[in-house]
Amino acid sequence: MGGGLTAVSGALVLQTRGKRQAIRGRLAAEERAAKAEAATDQRVGEVRRQAAAKQEALQEQLTTNWHWYEAVREEFHHLVEQRLPAVLDVEARRHPGVLVPGLASEMLSGTEFDKFHQAVVEMVRETVTVTREGIGRSARAGVRGTADEVQTFLTKLQMKIDEELGKHSQASAYHQSLIEIDHFATRALHMVQRLRILAGSWPGTQRANATFREIIESARGRIGPYDRVNYTYLPDVGEQYVEGRVVEPIAVALAELMINATTYSSDEVTVYVQRVQAGYRIVVEDTGLGMNPYQLADAERLLSHKVLLDAAGLEDERKLGFAVIGRLSYDYKFRVDVGAPSASGGVKAVLLVPSALMGEPPKTVEPEHAPVAPSAPVAALAAPAPEPPAHPPVEATARPAPRTTVSGLPKRTPRNLMPPPQGPTQEALTDSADPDALTAGFDSLNQAFRTGYEATEPEGLQQ
Repeated sequence: MGGGLTAVSGALVLQTRGKRQAIRGRLAAEERAAKAEAATDQRVGEVRRQAAAKQEALQEQLTTNWHWYEAVREEFHHLVEQRLPAVLDVEARRHPGVLVPGLASEMLSGTEFDKFHQAVVEMVRETVTVTREGIGRSARAGVRGTADEVQTFLTKLQMKIDEELGKHSQASAYHQSLIEIDHFATRALHMVQRLRILAGSWPGTQRANATFREIIESARGRIGPYDRVNYTYLPDVGEQYVEGRVVEPIAVALAELMINATTYSSDEVTVYVQRVQAGYRIVVEDTGLGMNPYQLADAERLLSHKVLLDAAGLEDERKLGFAVIGRLSYDYKFRVDVGAPSASGGVKAVLLVPSALMGEPPKTVEPEHAPVAPSAPVAALAAPAPEPPAHPPVEATARPAPRTTVSGLPKRTPRNLMPPPQGPTQEALTDSADPDALTAGFDSLNQAFRTGYEATEPEGLQQ
């Protein structure tokens, strides 16, 4: 029985040990399972945190990309609706004061996108410029060719007028009509010269050395209201000779100044010549309202540039005169300034002829080879301007010969003679005689010369 107890005890001990081992194994397994679960939870948490971080980063990237998309989309609208139209306004339409804007979004500044958009802007700008220049070259070539032909025909017309003027009495109605026609032809010729000059050509007329008096007479004969231009001079300045190469350009520029002065002033326009240290200056003063700062700045811009005719964007035709003057002054090296106001508040235009452009008096030759008057060109490309009248001088000791017709129109001067200055001090360009007295005198001359002209006057035109 003792042995049985021992066996039972041993079995119980073994059983107990087995249970304990099983418990320990179970506990160890549970511990391992708990650790594994904790590790899994930790890994899951890390994954979740990483996923959340990635999701947040993706959300931020999505937001950034959306902002870029919106910026790019708005920038395209800005390019199409603002920048390119502004380029066209500046380059094609020539609107003043227009600025081409930059990028609408600062976040695109310095990026490839910015470079591409700027390249588009420059390409449009270059396209407009190249197109304008091509149109301008073609248009100017056509204008030059047409102007040459028109100027040739006008010259022939004035030559024919000169021929007819020599055949008929100065007091005849036919002679007076020819004078009127010649004045219109002279003004038309000046308009053609404007086109030639703005189209890149020269005035089309070469003259001999001429005095300031003759240049001013020639310029005044090219405008409509020549009778409102008052010019008196002293012989020591009025009879100074200008180099023939620049006589016609100065006359054209001076005519433009007179046109501007008589257009914007209803009163007399005063013209005088002064000697200065740098040469001589011709002053044209009007009594108009003057120019405001914007007009003055625009005028100075045109006067200081070698302007060419832009057929693709012609400006106000009233400004073409300054463009003509600016080109002539650039090419022939004289200067024009309109910045100073006149004594009456109008515009005081000053044309400075440098000493280097002054010439010598022509040599004395036989009458048939006498120097050509400045009212007639040396070349046969342009016709002379009629001599317009002016107001009598304040002080004049001698009365010059009449330079107007009975009706008051410019009187032709023979092409082969230059009339000498009259009066020892100050001389006007017109006579102050009574028109009725002149009419009676011409009637007497007509009666005296009737016999001599009957053989040459066509039937029906004899007086």
